Amino acid sequence: MMQSELLLPPWSTFNNTYSNLDHTSLYDPNMDLCMTADHEFSSSFTSPEVFSEVSWDSCVPMMFTGEFFELKNLCDNIQITSPTEGLESNPIGEIEGVDEWLNGSSDTEENVSSEVPVNESSMDMSLTYPADEMEIDNQLSLHHLLKAYGEAMENGQKELSTEIVKSINKKTNPRGTILERLAFNLFQSKEREGEYLRQESSKYFMKAFMVFYQSLPYGKFAHFTANSAILQAMPDDIKTIHIIDFDVGEGIQWPPVFEAISHKGKSLRFTSIRLDNKTICSPWDFERTKKWLYHHARQSGLKLQIEETSIEDLASGLTRMKQMGRGKEWLVFNCMIQLPHMARRRRRSHVTNFLKVAEELLANGGVSAGIVTFADGEAQNSSITYSGYSSFFDKHTRHYKTQFESLEQHFNAHLTEARTAMETLFLAPFMCPLVGPQGWEESTQGFNLPITSLKGQKLSQESLNEAKQIVNERESSYKVKIAGDEEHEMVLKWKGTPLVKVSSWI
Repeated sequence: MMQSELLLPPWSTFNNTYSNLDHTSLYDPNMDLCMTADHEFSSSFTSPEVFSEVSWDSCVPMMFTGEFFELKNLCDNIQITSPTEGLESNPIGEIEGVDEWLNGSSDTEENVSSEVPVNESSMDMSLTYPADEMEIDNQLSLHHLLKAYGEAMENGQKELSTEIVKSINKKTNPRGTILERLAFNLFQSKEREGEYLRQESSKYFMKAFMVFYQSLPYGKFAHFTANSAILQAMPDDIKTIHIIDFDVGEGIQWPPVFEAISHKGKSLRFTSIRLDNKTICSPWDFERTKKWLYHHARQSGLKLQIEETSIEDLASGLTRMKQMGRGKEWLVFNCMIQLPHMARRRRRSHVTNFLKVAEELLANGGVSAGIVTFADGEAQNSSITYSGYSSFFDKHTRHYKTQFESLEQHFNAHLTEARTAMETLFLAPFMCPLVGPQGWEESTQGFNLPITSLKGQKLSQESLNEAKQIVNERESSYKVKIAGDEEHEMVLKWKGTPLVKVSSWI
């Protein structure tokens, strides 16, 4: 068998736990940060000595049968109708069962009705700049308009950039080409039509989340790679494992690790870093996540303790334990950021603080030995020094265009409504800062991983081979490779463009 004999998450208990969540506030324009959604993973290890004896493929059928995941019933009768006065209430179409979402087939194409009401003036493709009355030809491509927007913003031409956005909005379409959809989600996510799509899609957030997580490899790849590194490095002589998770979200990363720890006869402490609710909005409720994790721990026979704390209190608490001679835990510092399934962005400064605490506690002999796992959905952009806003905007636009392309492979033209819901819920929120001050201001501060005194945890060839299977490398445009001088990084790419990078240090 190969490295990951992973069961898929127990969707029945997961769905029951979160079924009553209110996702109508999935995006709050008054919050500093935007959002996206989170991911799945689970595992069964047949040998406590050889954690590599697990196979994703052997358990995939469970995802499609039985009470765990009712594909045909999951998204039946989903209709997106306008609740807004003045908008037509015709449905934009029924999103069919998840089996059709995943398999790219639909026999109800004729049921897809007209699109969300769009301003009729969108047919007017001309633009006159107020400065010199220069008329822009309506054939100017979105590509050039987007480039012009970046340049205008960089030059401080606010009035010009506003007019360019108006022209861009006339050319966008939430069901059009990739570039049309990208531009729509960049600039109209807060407008009438974008708000309409978001509110309607958010009614079915949990169903959409489960489909998104299983259909696209971003989260599965990140969780699998991090979990593999953790289990590979876990010592046999430590009785207590302590996981500190920077952003636990819905918690779906952890069932396979729970099962492996239980199988090895160890106990687990789990600490979630508390969110700053003043600046971060989340579709996930910590108490519900804790309930679901406890449920899974009981099923696994795992002794589990869960707590929530701030980064500052965590550091001081672990230091006190060391001084009292009680630091006999093996620490796991886990940080997942900017992955499309996570439903929110996290500030790079908060990430840096978390990783610095992790390094300080582990590098100097700290409380105990341990590991740091870090996954970044924007790694190829975060470490770049940009010459100006234009290059920043262009680089990130290219990155998200790649995500739209990969999503389109899974949700083709027959599944337009499903694809629209996925883009609205899980891609658009991450793009918000590109057209606002937050993302640019953060990029000027730079982001280099602060970990310099720890050794990279070399990732195994077995992990690489299994990751290739998870992303279906042979039959798709996804590629996985091991990187880093110490071979401690694994990168997921789409047609050569990096999407996710996972790193680990010990």
